[in-house]
Amino acid sequence: MAKARGDKMTGDLLSWEPPKVAPRFEETRVRASSLARKVCRVLAESLKEDGRSREDIAAQLSEFLGEEISRDSMDAWTSEARENNNISAYRYFALARILGSAEMLNELITDTNMIVVDQKYQPLIERELALEKKEALEQFIASRDKEWRLSK
Repeated sequence: MAKARGDKMTGDLLSWEPPKVAPRFEETRVRASSLARKVCRVLAESLKEDGRSREDIAAQLSEFLGEEISRDSMDAWTSEARENNNISAYRYFALARILGSAEMLNELITDTNMIVVDQKYQPLIERELALEKKEALEQFIASRDKEWRLSK
């Protein structure tokens, strides 16, 4: 169905994109030559996307971890030129939690067969796993029934 001229209420069906189950940054924004550099890029993009000042985020991270985190530390963690100042894993995960960034977690596991999804999807995933198990049991029962009938 074509969109009528001047129609602002009808959406363009071809512009629809499915929702992202496993959020990630655009590849060009976090492309890097090494994992250490990718961590820097992901951190920089996450902080930029959040919009709060690095001072505010550092203060919240300090409070959450119970240790002093400065803006200078955050600047060092995001600098690809300062590879010796890479962020530690527990700080990375704390920062991902504070920023609410599943992208930060998904970007580090890009080359695996795993993804980080929103917890709201857990019941649906568990349902699908249960249905797969149910189907396997039904196939097993059907094969046993067939074997039983053939043995009579």
